[in-house]
Amino acid sequence: MLLFQVNNMPMMALVHPVYDCLFRLGQPDSLQNEEEVDCLVLQLHRIGDQLEKMNVQRMDELFFLLRDGFLLQEGLGSLARLLLLEVLEFRAGGWRLSDTAQKYYYSEVSD
Repeated sequence: MLLFQVNNMPMMALVHPVYDCLFRLGQPDSLQNEEEVDCLVLQLHRIGDQLEKMNVQRMDELFFLLRDGFLLQEGLGSLARLLLLEVLEFRAGGWRLSDTAQKYYYSEVSD
């Protein structure tokens, strides 16, 4: 079931405002806040593939922003950096994580 459908019709009117919100969460000041990064990543996990199908160019632009934030932003917290790396890998894998990546990001560290 697509989040952007009502009566099996896509809700195109929501695509741009949702992208606008995701772009806001991808700004440098938001990337400094781990809760905002977590929200961004959670939404991309939920609806990223659907959004990409509706506007690939904006998804590319968003991921350029996230990539640059991951690589270039100073003072980024370790959790924010990990979440950004995970979502970059998630999209690169066709909106799926490989088993190895799943274990890497979501396995608990044993003492």
